[in-house]
Amino acid sequence: MADGTQDRRSSGPGRGGPGDGVDARVQRRQRLRNRLQALALLAGMVVVFAVVAWVLLGPSGLVTILVVGVALTLVRPQVPTSWVLRMYRATPLPERYAPQPHRTLDTLSERAGLRRTPRLYYVPSAVPNAFATGHGDDTAVAVTDGILRTLSGRELVGVLAHEISHIRAGDTRVMNLSDVIARMTHGLSYLGMGLVLLTLPLTFAGDYRPLLMGIALTVLPVVTTLLQSGLSRSREYDADIQGAALTGDPEGLARGLEALERAAGGIWERLMVPRGRAPDPTLLSSHPPTEERARRLRALRPESLGPDRSPGPGNDIGPPTGYPPVHGPPRWRSPGIRW
Repeated sequence: MADGTQDRRSSGPGRGGPGDGVDARVQRRQRLRNRLQALALLAGMVVVFAVVAWVLLGPSGLVTILVVGVALTLVRPQVPTSWVLRMYRATPLPERYAPQPHRTLDTLSERAGLRRTPRLYYVPSAVPNAFATGHGDDTAVAVTDGILRTLSGRELVGVLAHEISHIRAGDTRVMNLSDVIARMTHGLSYLGMGLVLLTLPLTFAGDYRPLLMGIALTVLPVVTTLLQSGLSRSREYDADIQGAALTGDPEGLARGLEALERAAGGIWERLMVPRGRAPDPTLLSSHPPTEERARRLRALRPESLGPDRSPGPGNDIGPPTGYPPVHGPPRWRSPGIRW
């Protein structure tokens, strides 16, 4: 693990221990709000799924579907981290070519209490971004060529802390669970709408139940998608807060997010929705507005601390040595990651 003083002076996390430079009361309040929102949104998705199952199958069918859903959630195999990385053409980033990002990742992982530092990968893409994937000891953080050439050292540290926070919180598992619920809700809805079409002639005989059922089965999946989007935004806010606590420098992450927004305005939705195929529920989950994320981050810093303690924008990490600039986005996009 990297020892802190020298690394944190150059381009590592802000000086001092984790949480320094963060208003603890504001942090606790924002974390509680985000977690309550996440629980409420996830519970809302379960309720919508239950309503769809009840409308379509009745009480006994609802119980059966819920049991099957719980079983699928418990035994659903996780996509290996290596598969996700391979889809993005990500390759391991050797420490000798990028020593500072490796030291920073070690320091942040140690502060976060992770048993093992996530592996660092390089994505040959001009899109400035980073993502975390995996769970347990099989985790990785990938950085694109674009982000290494766009952000200052201070800003990149904040972004890496954000990704480490996703891993520590198990956000990939949370979103995988929401994905199971959303897919089952949509699947039942499609089945029900097919049955409604078969019984629609009953409407002409004065029986409007098939029509009402069709309306319900059309609206409820949309509600599920909106709830899932809200859940994703809640997890992003929480990762922002925890990332700022790891570095003690909420301003660094705020500036990093703003720099990404300037470099690739509106890129979040283009990354979330792949070209050439219909989007699925997880890919439709959008990030919160950058302006609001930056505002919340800056609210974490008490005014009494005075000037920022962390290194300024001149302390750049820069691209890894021996890697030429890349032009163009990655070819694949996957729901099994947290941007």
